[in-house]
Amino acid sequence: MKQNILIIEDEQLVAEHISSVLRAAGYEDVAITNNRADAIDFCQTTSVSLIISDLNLFGSYEGHLIVKELQKIEPIPVIYLTAYSGQQTLDDALSTEPVAYVLKPFTERQLLVAVKMALRAQADVSANGKDQRPSDREMDIVRCMAAGYKSREIAEKLFISENTVRTHRRNLLRKFELKTSSELIAMAVKLKWIKA
Repeated sequence: MKQNILIIEDEQLVAEHISSVLRAAGYEDVAITNNRADAIDFCQTTSVSLIISDLNLFGSYEGHLIVKELQKIEPIPVIYLTAYSGQQTLDDALSTEPVAYVLKPFTERQLLVAVKMALRAQADVSANGKDQRPSDREMDIVRCMAAGYKSREIAEKLFISENTVRTHRRNLLRKFELKTSSELIAMAVKLKWIKA
């Protein structure tokens, strides 16, 4: 299965180092961003397997706040990187239930072990059928689909692009191994995610 990894890091050299370590280890689909808007755009248009985020970013958004927004789009495992180990930093990180918390400076081995464990845990969760409820954004789209809205109408209603709606629809079908929107809606009703 293709694994897209998103790195959120404001230090370009650190981000490029992480990316090169991951690519050398065989993870080819690695994207880098240093801001909230690009991270949100990427997660709305790409199925992300893992986020590696610095906790202390420049600007008005801290890493854990960006991750909280991204996890509303889709539940995505996260590894935090930080040079700080204070209680407030740890509490901020724990609020998003990360799979790992790696202190800087870190070794390549520490990073790769954390990545392997995170992706393995995610694969085990998916294989066991746990955590298969759609994200909040996916639920919004399923509700709109059940109400008979087309992709363009859903996009207008939710203030997102039509392409983002189509991506979510494809991801939902793939996530639940379904072939049609009708099957998705029927499953959502059966599991009481939406009312008939």
